[in-house]
Amino acid sequence: MIRINLLPVEEAQRAAGRRQQLAIGSFVVGVAVGLLVLAHGWQSLRSAATHHQLTRLTDQIKEIEGPYADSLRLEQQKQELREKLRVIGQLEARKVGPVRILADLSTATPDKLWLTDFADTSGTLKLTGLGADEQTVADFLRRLGTLPLLRNVDLDETSQVDQDGVKLKKFVIRAQIDYGVPGGTDVASAGGKPAATGASK
Repeated sequence: MIRINLLPVEEAQRAAGRRQQLAIGSFVVGVAVGLLVLAHGWQSLRSAATHHQLTRLTDQIKEIEGPYADSLRLEQQKQELREKLRVIGQLEARKVGPVRILADLSTATPDKLWLTDFADTSGTLKLTGLGADEQTVADFLRRLGTLPLLRNVDLDETSQVDQDGVKLKKFVIRAQIDYGVPGGTDVASAGGKPAATGASK
């Protein structure tokens, strides 16, 4: 009877199986490492491209910031200039306005009427004076209503007074002064001194 020892064959088959598994494992690991290397390289390329684009955009922003800042500065200077011109216009109007008011009052004052007090307080004009009669006062009131710088002209009060034996009508007239600028200004206060508007025409 012949006996055949099969143990070396089985051992050889198992060894071959182990080598095959090792080869497959090594291949899988190699593929994985290769993929990781490719992924890292791709990510590095994208990061470099993004960094380059960010640098380019930063440079463009810096190039734009200069002219934009200059434009803002010019706009601010223009606004400041407009404000200065507006203030100058107000000052000019307030300087010329009282002269115009006095000139208009002189023109509007009828014969036999005298102004004894002229006061402008915060754009409110108060006129006190004496007239020969009610008709003269009414005529003066009507003329005041036509003056371009006056608004809301109103007869505040009237009374009869005796001055040097002559009966006269004392009156107080109030009106709003419009110099063409916001707000009013204190321009004059005659304090009871006769104004130079009672000259005969």
